[in-house]
Amino acid sequence: MSKQDAAYELSRRKVLAGLGSVGLASAAAGLGTSAYFTDSESFEANTIAAGELDLKVDWEEHYSYPQLYGFDDPTSGLDYDVHRSEPDEGAYVGFPDPENPMVWVHEDDVAQYMANTSIEAFPDPDNDGFQEMSWEDFAYTPCADGADLPTHHDPTIDALASRTRNPSTWDDGEGEPKPLVSLDDVKPGDFGEFTLSFHLCDNPGYVWLAADDVSESENGLVGPESEVDETPEDPELAENIQTAWWYDTNGNNVIDSSIGLVDVMLAVDTSGSLGQADLDELAGYANDLSNALDATGNAQVGGLTFGDGSVDNFVGLSGSPVQFTGLEATGNTPLPAALDVARAELAANARSGAETFVIVFSDGGPNYPNDGYDEYPIGGGYTPGPYSQGDPSNSVVEDGELCETSTVADSVRADHRILTVGINDTGSITGNSDAVDCEGNAIATLQQYLRDYIAGNAADYYSADAISDVGPILDDILANVAMEEEVFHRGTLADDLSALSGGDGVPLDGDLTTGFDELADDGSRECFDPGVNYYVGFAWWLPDDVGNEVQSDSVSFDLGFYTEQCRNNGSPGAS
Repeated sequence: MSKQDAAYELSRRKVLAGLGSVGLASAAAGLGTSAYFTDSESFEANTIAAGELDLKVDWEEHYSYPQLYGFDDPTSGLDYDVHRSEPDEGAYVGFPDPENPMVWVHEDDVAQYMANTSIEAFPDPDNDGFQEMSWEDFAYTPCADGADLPTHHDPTIDALASRTRNPSTWDDGEGEPKPLVSLDDVKPGDFGEFTLSFHLCDNPGYVWLAADDVSESENGLVGPESEVDETPEDPELAENIQTAWWYDTNGNNVIDSSIGLVDVMLAVDTSGSLGQADLDELAGYANDLSNALDATGNAQVGGLTFGDGSVDNFVGLSGSPVQFTGLEATGNTPLPAALDVARAELAANARSGAETFVIVFSDGGPNYPNDGYDEYPIGGGYTPGPYSQGDPSNSVVEDGELCETSTVADSVRADHRILTVGINDTGSITGNSDAVDCEGNAIATLQQYLRDYIAGNAADYYSADAISDVGPILDDILANVAMEEEVFHRGTLADDLSALSGGDGVPLDGDLTTGFDELADDGSRECFDPGVNYYVGFAWWLPDDVGNEVQSDSVSFDLGFYTEQCRNNGSPGAS
């Protein structure tokens, strides 16, 4: 296997950084035999095929002063001032690292501030600096479409999937992409971050974050620098840049340093497409998640099921966590009713100040009756609907049902996060291979619909090829919902390069519910699962008190991920 490289270069006068070639080669082999017996019965087409291990990467980058390149001022459109010293009043978030803030932004302004400072992403089909999974008829699925570099940031290969085209990251004169970060004239007090998302395809894997080809240069001494630099042969930039690396479990490019109260409604699909054995297994996984959330001590967990035209098995937010038993797999998929009932319960009974979630487990698109929900007794006194687009007369998922349900999901997400677990989701939507959304844009797969129209973003979507694949991702969901994000290293860029360039690099932990020291590597880390979108954030800043000694200095290195298979691998990274 080969390491995957992503280049990153940072300079006092000019910062040039980038992702180099990314894309682990997958392996496959086949062995075919047949054996014929005398009575003409046969065992035919026996095969043994090797599995695959493929790693894909994409990203989004922010910089504190992108107006240098014609982008918005970071403070434009904010309701509160951005402070360079800690404000007396509360409700402020420290950037880029809450333990080492350069500025403080009011929590109500964080979304707008991130929008103002976003300068680079992949994929970015509308060229706005933000990462988009879908846009008009463009749909991005990392494992199916590929997120290998540099091919996929060349617009001549795939214009819609290319990275942001702005002066900081693209050389329009040559038509070639610059490195990932490209910032002119970085000054003390400047900061930025980029979050790399990676995706394992097909099989679990151990993952390392690694650096290579490290290079530092003094680049001569400019006038002011020569007056203060006592070691003209040694560059100082890497030693002065401060950094923080973290697992960005919700993919929002912000270090979320605390978790308060969490109120969750689980919604389990009981439609007939699952089959009874699969539903029984799924109910067990939902119960496992419910118990794990409850065990954190700060979560309340209720739930419901949706199938056969009704919302059933309702348990509200109080006391013991919901437990699903005796479920029956039958009928259609009334997803909008499930979302509406979950929202109603959260609105009525979620605790003050709690972060609220709806977690949906489903293997299909919405298919449901228009009305008649008052015929089914639903706990809490909730009566969803009526809905105008439902058509339960057959199993086909109609465009109107897709549109109406996505509209409901949009309104739910205004107040609550929706996490969605899609099961067997890689094919087209049941009976509707030409599905479109409310604007007529194509919806290629069930995965695209559940991810982009129900969950609303990749960080809140989990893909399971089969019911048995749901179990391994429960810890990832738990980390997303109810655990503080883990900063696994703080230090200087020089510290980073030393750790990242040694051996296979810094081993990452696929299970944040267990303890693991990435810098010590005691061998207790866990594998990363396929079907989960993982995020690693990197924040950097040049402190205000750094002086002329770093002028014209530069440091560059390749940054990338490396993966090895998990199964039967007792000594990962040893070879």
